[in-house]
Amino acid sequence: MNPPNFDSPLENLLALTADLRSPEGCPWDKEQTHLSVIPHLLEETYEVVDTIERGDDNHLKEELGDLLFQITFHSQLAKERGAFEFQDVANDVFQKLVFRHPHVYGTKEGINSGEQVLTQWDQLKQKEKEKKGNTDSDKSILAGIPKALPAIQRSEKIQSKVTKQGFDWPTVSGVFEKFQEEIKELDTELQTKGSLSSKKLPYDERIEDELGDLFFLLVNLSRKLSIDPETCLRRANEKFETRFRIVESFVEETGKTLKDYSLAELDQFWDKAKLQLKEETKKESR
Repeated sequence: MNPPNFDSPLENLLALTADLRSPEGCPWDKEQTHLSVIPHLLEETYEVVDTIERGDDNHLKEELGDLLFQITFHSQLAKERGAFEFQDVANDVFQKLVFRHPHVYGTKEGINSGEQVLTQWDQLKQKEKEKKGNTDSDKSILAGIPKALPAIQRSEKIQSKVTKQGFDWPTVSGVFEKFQEEIKELDTELQTKGSLSSKKLPYDERIEDELGDLFFLLVNLSRKLSIDPETCLRRANEKFETRFRIVESFVEETGKTLKDYSLAELDQFWDKAKLQLKEETKKESR
């Protein structure tokens, strides 16, 4: 078959998606379901995030296209089931965004900050549920937070919800003091389970529980510091990877391998890598 050739790029993409799923289409695409392509949807989403963080506009355009295809693909699957189609998806989000932005498409009174917008957003979401008759038996303010979210993101959403109800420490110091308290509790559990000089301790449910409390508090502390915890950890990962790759290059120059060096010697390479990156940053800022 010939590729679609409409005037609209979006029409071409929708027609192409339908072609891939047609009897004469792609064998792989014809086998897929909503569930089977979830990994691809997640992968494309994270690739978009990666290009944004790197400030790579050329690849951002490409990755946004890949993500858009995931949306058209799911819409095509739904169309084949008679559930809905892409136009319904676009119209629904259009109507929803108009409704949730009365300060843009209606009166602007009383809305002067991003925080006020978010408060109004939650109120309008609740009105939408009531209007649609979504009277779920779960009346908790935590209802509706997807369990499939990554743990850090879900923790942040949980804590944001309860904070709006006043269930939170009033100051940063309160969270920090609680964090130190939880570290002591973890230390107590560790001391009872084995020596901290061990290379690795066996799994223990109580230790996992205490460590989970620490992770949860770190998310709370991040929010109190106006830092997105997911972004913060990704940047920490990136920083470590950049330094470690430099350490690898230093080791490679010696003709040896990482395992040929002691940890103390590798730490010296690590400090050298940190210094190199610091100097490079200085040069770029000039």
